Amino acid sequence: MSGTELKVLEILWDWGGEASIDTIAREARISTDYARLICQNLGRNDYIDFSHSKMCFLRGKGKLEVARRKVDTQKKIVVSEKIPKFGLGKDRDGRFILDY
Repeated sequence: MSGTELKVLEILWDWGGEASIDTIAREARISTDYARLICQNLGRNDYIDFSHSKMCFLRGKGKLEVARRKVDTQKKIVVSEKIPKFGLGKDRDGRFILDY
């Protein structure tokens, strides 16, 4: 799978699983003809459902491919225990509670 195909799958993921060819072309900064070609190829390989009405929908195989790549880039959030104000505390089991 090429980098542009992965980019198209990520764009579809970010747009909630569906997007038009024009949106994909704009977001990927490629021509609409090239975006259509890539979507046809992804459709043949069952990554997306591409109808000729200019709409693309992520299929199960495409969702798995994008999710696997998105999960690899997890971000870590660190919360200091020394900030007791603003409703930050712990419950009786030691889990953090954030009141807002």
